[in-house]
Amino acid sequence: MASTSGQEEFLAVIHKSQEAVIAVVRNLAEAVRTASPKLPSVSVPFADKLPGPEGAVASAHDFAEHLLASQRKFTEDLLKAKPEGMPGRATSTAATETYKPGQVVPRDGTVECARHHDIQDHVKAGTRFAPCSHHHEHSEGCTWQYV
Repeated sequence: MASTSGQEEFLAVIHKSQEAVIAVVRNLAEAVRTASPKLPSVSVPFADKLPGPEGAVASAHDFAEHLLASQRKFTEDLLKAKPEGMPGRATSTAATETYKPGQVVPRDGTVECARHHDIQDHVKAGTRFAPCSHHHEHSEGCTWQYV
């Protein structure tokens, strides 16, 4: 899936924030190491059986990856199983019928411009389809389709 520029900007901000946190933690750890006296070691039963911080992080991320993959498959399967007439991108030939501006709207729903998929409108049965609101010279001849 392609990232949008907004998503890329968001990820860049997150990355910079993470780098800043890591720098703060390193500085704090160094300050504590140089300012505090040597602490005695403590023995915790079965501590050797627990994963270290790296292992715990790796395990949590592996689990999150499997969970996300499972959720993606579930959602894709759910979309394939949706009842006819539910909102969603049209997939059948009948569902992709297009309507010209000025034609009577046959049913309530959400439509999108067949040329400019980012232009959507909510329509009510019995009213007329409006012209596409795409503000370029190529909006003439646009048609609507239900999503």
